[in-house]
Amino acid sequence: LSRLVLEVDFPLDYPSGSICQVRAINNGEFHSSASEKISSYLQSFIGCECLELVIDWLSDNRGTCLSSASSNDASADTAGKVECYILRYNHLLSGPEHKKEKAMVDAAKKAKLQGGLLWGTPGIVVVVPPSTEEDAKEYAAETRDIGKRPDGVQSMHLPESGIEEAGLGGLAQQKRGGKLQNMETATLRTACGGDEDLLRSVLGVR
Repeated sequence: LSRLVLEVDFPLDYPSGSICQVRAINNGEFHSSASEKISSYLQSFIGCECLELVIDWLSDNRGTCLSSASSNDASADTAGKVECYILRYNHLLSGPEHKKEKAMVDAAKKAKLQGGLLWGTPGIVVVVPPSTEEDAKEYAAETRDIGKRPDGVQSMHLPESGIEEAGLGGLAQQKRGGKLQNMETATLRTACGGDEDLLRSVLGVR
C-alpha cells in the first residue's frame, strides 16, 4: 500500500452525525473499487471519527483492499446470517446506582429495541431484527443525550441460529417483558455462533 493515497473530505459537523467522504488514489490514479469498499464500510458508522476507522480497515484488509469485490463471496459470507447493529461504549456498569445505564435500559424498553446488552469494558449493545438500522441510530442518539456516547453504529452479520440460541430478541425478549438480554461474554459468543474472530469484531478488539 506504499503508493496508496487517501483524499478525505470532512463534513462541517465532523465528527458528529455525518460521515466523511474518502477517495482512494493508487499509483496516481483513482481506484474506484477501494473507494467503494471504504465508503461502504463507513456507512455502518455514525458519529465517529472516520479517519481512525479507515486506517484500521486498511490494516485489516491490506491484502484485498485493492482487489475487485466478488458478489458471490459476499453472498456466501452472509448465508444463514442476519444483519445486526453494534453499539460500543467505553464502559457500561450494571446496578441501580448507575443512573445513566439505567436510563439506557429504560429507553431501549420504551423503544421496543430488540437485542442484548453486555456490561463491562467495553460495553456492547447488539441490536437484532426486527429492529432496524434506523432504530439503532435513533437509540445511539438517545444514549448520547443520556450521557453515554457510543463510538458509532456498525452493521454486522451474525448467525441467525446463534442469535436465537442466545435469546436475543423475539419470543425470548417478550418473556423478559421487552427488556434487552443481559449478556455475558459467553452469551455474546453464542450469538456469534462460537466464531472467535466474529466475537472479537463485535467487541472491537484484535
